[in-house]
Amino acid sequence: MLQPHGINAHSVPKPDGPFRWQADVAVGAGMDVVRAELSAGWDWRYSYGSSGGELAISLLNAGKADMLIAGKSVQRTSSEVAVVSLPMLQEQSVEAVDGRYSSVTLTLHTDVVTKALSATFGSAALDDLDLTPKIDLSTSAGQILLQLVRASAAGLYDGILARSPKASALLSEAAMQLILENVPHRLIDRLSRHPPDAPPRHIRRAVEYMRANLHLPLTVADIAGNVGISSRLLQSGFRRIHGTTPVAYLRRIRLEAIHDELSRPENLLPVSEVALKWGFTHMGRFAASYRSAFGLYPSETVRRARGFCG
Repeated sequence: MLQPHGINAHSVPKPDGPFRWQADVAVGAGMDVVRAELSAGWDWRYSYGSSGGELAISLLNAGKADMLIAGKSVQRTSSEVAVVSLPMLQEQSVEAVDGRYSSVTLTLHTDVVTKALSATFGSAALDDLDLTPKIDLSTSAGQILLQLVRASAAGLYDGILARSPKASALLSEAAMQLILENVPHRLIDRLSRHPPDAPPRHIRRAVEYMRANLHLPLTVADIAGNVGISSRLLQSGFRRIHGTTPVAYLRRIRLEAIHDELSRPENLLPVSEVALKWGFTHMGRFAASYRSAFGLYPSETVRRARGFCG
C-alpha cells in the first residue's frame, strides 16, 4: 500500500540483487489506486506520510507483506484482502518472493470516509470502528471488495473515471458504504436496526436539491446532509415514496438531462462525452437505460435533432 504523498523508510533494503521499487498512481474524485512492484530486496520496512483519515483496501498479488496496526502485527497473504485505517497503520514490511512483490491498493480519501461515517453513524470516527484488517477472498465480503478494487483500478487507469467526476464520486462513496456494511467492525450492529420513516417533506427537499445541483458530483451523503437526515433515512424514504434508491433516482434525472442535451440541434459533443459528463461510464449499459427511458437510442436522438436543424 503506497500513497501519492510518499513513504518514510524505516529500514534500508537488503537486496541480494538489483533493488527496484516501482509504483504508479491514478487519482479520481475521492479515491486513488496504486499498483506497486518490488523486485529483489527483502525486509524493507516503511510507513506513510501524513494520511489524515484515509482508508485503504489492498490486494497482495505476489510476495509477502506484514503490517503493524495499533501495535498488533498482521500478516498478509494473497488469499485475503486488507482493509486498513491508514492513521492506525504504523509500519508495513514487504518482501519479494521468487524475485517479485506486487500489490494493488485502493485508497478512499478522508472527505469520502468522513462524510460516509457522519451520514451513517453521526459523530463516529474511523478509529471507532476497529475494522477487521483482513477479509478472506473466499467469503462474499471478500469477493465484493475484490471486484470493487478491480473495477476502480480499471476505471481510474483507463481514464474513464478521471473524465467523469460524477461517476467517480458515487463509486468512492459506494466503496465506503460496502465496507461499512460488509466488513466486521464495532458499530456494524447499528446497521441492523430499522430506521424510522423520514417525513415526505424531506424526500421532496432531497429531489429538489438533486435537480438544482445536477451539475455537481453529488453523493448520497451530500443529499442527506443538505436535507438534514441520515443516509439510511434517505434510502428508506426513497424506497417508500419513489420505489427506488436515491442513486437510481439521481441517475434517472441525469438521463433526462442527457436527453435534453442530445435533443438540442446545437449540440456538437459525441454521445460518449455527454454520457461521461453526466456520470455514465459504461456505454452499453447507458444506451440500454436511455432506450428504456425514452424509447430510442441516444444516437437516434442526435440524428433527429440534427435532422430538425436541417
